[in-house]
Amino acid sequence: MKISKRPKNLTEDEAAAIVEAFDDAPEDGYVVVAGDALAELRTAAAARQDAVDRINAAAMRARREGASWGVIGAQLGMTRQGARQRFERLPGS
Repeated sequence: MKISKRPKNLTEDEAAAIVEAFDDAPEDGYVVVAGDALAELRTAAAARQDAVDRINAAAMRARREGASWGVIGAQLGMTRQGARQRFERLPGS
């Protein structure tokens, strides 16, 4: 299981939520939350990264086996161009 120290692919809303959380924090330090919540957050982040890795591998396998970018994109709910832009830069593409 690979866990990145820097989150990737944050949406504008996710980034804004992080900034807002820091802006709303008390001035005397960090907000302490239950350890269970943070553990769940780490678990969910790791699961998300695993899913991204699986999608990347499956897309590259489909491409090696002759699937077009349009077919790959359709399976993921994106356009042909979106699939090509997302996956063609990956190693093994």
